[in-house]
Amino acid sequence: MSRSLVALCLAFLAMPALGTDPEPAAPPFVTAGALTDWLAHHPSALDHAPPHARALFLEALDFGPRGVRGFPYGELAFDLTTAELAEVQRLLLDEAMPLPGLEVEEARRLRAVRASGALAAPSAPVLATYREWRGTLEPMEMSGEAIDRLAAEQTQAGSDVSEDLRLLHRAALERATEFRDDARIHTVRALHARLQARTLASRQDHRALQRLLIVSGRIEDARTFTASVPDAGLPAVPRFDASRPLPQSAVRIWQIEDDDGAEPSLRQDALDLDLRIVVVSSPGCGFSRAAATAIPSDPELGPIFAQHAVWLIAPDAIADVAALREWNLRNPNAGIKIAVDAAQWPVALDTTPQFLVFRDGQLVEHVDGWRRDGSDRDALHAALARAGLLRSNADIPVPANIRNTTSGHR
Repeated sequence: MSRSLVALCLAFLAMPALGTDPEPAAPPFVTAGALTDWLAHHPSALDHAPPHARALFLEALDFGPRGVRGFPYGELAFDLTTAELAEVQRLLLDEAMPLPGLEVEEARRLRAVRASGALAAPSAPVLATYREWRGTLEPMEMSGEAIDRLAAEQTQAGSDVSEDLRLLHRAALERATEFRDDARIHTVRALHARLQARTLASRQDHRALQRLLIVSGRIEDARTFTASVPDAGLPAVPRFDASRPLPQSAVRIWQIEDDDGAEPSLRQDALDLDLRIVVVSSPGCGFSRAAATAIPSDPELGPIFAQHAVWLIAPDAIADVAALREWNLRNPNAGIKIAVDAAQWPVALDTTPQFLVFRDGQLVEHVDGWRRDGSDRDALHAALARAGLLRSNADIPVPANIRNTTSGHR
């Protein structure tokens, strides 16, 4: 983020010191110490988070020479409002994304419960286990056994409620989403029911459970749950049409039906990879949005993408069909389809954007990223030229297994 201190005139600089502390470093912050010092002297939206959530968020920040390199959204999403989340982003990042947080009334109710003393701070064992689990570099099933055990025990806890319930519910949701077995999903549903019974379940909590039920294939359970919380404003659970017979070896995708029904529809289809550009993308990724805007209007790339490209998102996006349908309406030349099975793809689909070029079903070119200034265009152009989809004025060698042909588009 580009912010600068107000310049001081030379006359002021020449005045004798008054004994006050020096002004803390201003953003962008390149060390945790600089941020901590600034927060100690300035009010911010982080002041609305409880001490444990604030500490967990600050511990999870990663600093580089240009400032903060990520935003651990999950540590604040259940404690700050949407506007407060945006304020924290503006403090730390170049761009504030529209991340959903608590509604104002939800935040007011939660903070009133805390102020009354009815919601105790997290216990030391739960907080320590949560922090240890968060610190795991690679999320493996075995690395979260301790947090799984505490979450399962919490479902049998007494009537007293503390932040333990909220922390363990959050952890259980992530664990069940990563490792979708019946026991973990049962734990999430039980913890959610306890939150709901104490009017502590937020819209975000409801949405997270709905997502989990959808992506784990419990579609009817998702419908029943959605109907049980009509005031939560949850998106409609989509309808799935997998009736079309497809070859066993087909690379399967969900087509988002172009309709305006209250329930979005998905139809399973096969994707031909004989000659295809697959753009792994996401509406929530600013770089994907930049690519979707720039490429269709590019005089060389646009025609090639119109003929050969498919914009694709990871399978869990079946829980976000309403948002994807809106994206497709806004971006008719970059309409997104949903992968059915991530295992059918030669790369992980959780990094966006990626440009995959296939010939005869084989991945022959792979380009990562698209900067907002368009500076990645040449790398993508070169990859398409090597794959024989574009002519090139440069001497770009064509791999031996690629036919030296072009599409004729320039």
